[in-house]
Amino acid sequence: MYDHILVPTDGREGTERAIDEAVTLARENGATLHALYVVNSAAIAPGIEFADLEDVGQQAVEYVRDRATDAGVEHVVCDVTHGLRHRAILQYAEERDIDLIVIGRHRELDHLVYGSVSKQVSEKAPVPVLVIE
Repeated sequence: MYDHILVPTDGREGTERAIDEAVTLARENGATLHALYVVNSAAIAPGIEFADLEDVGQQAVEYVRDRATDAGVEHVVCDVTHGLRHRAILQYAEERDIDLIVIGRHRELDHLVYGSVSKQVSEKAPVPVLVIE
């Protein structure tokens, strides 16, 4: 049913359930799991370097990779990119023929101020989006 499943991660605890669901779906479908971390270029503060955030992103996608391979997923792709989160996720999905996006939904004040990434992705994605709370 699915050949390529994308799970965006931000390394926060709230993404755990989305990672679990994406890993399960990838294993059950024999799909390639894509783990994506987006360095939010709009949120760079003074004193924070892109390289520092790229390291955080690399750790986050490697965490997904390790969880997936431990669960028996054979193909995992890890990527760290830059941009506005929802746009970068949608672009990644389009460029790599993603069949399903599994994304966590955070219930924090950030989404009230900046807009919910999961909502923006689910409204604009050309493929099914599974939003996990």
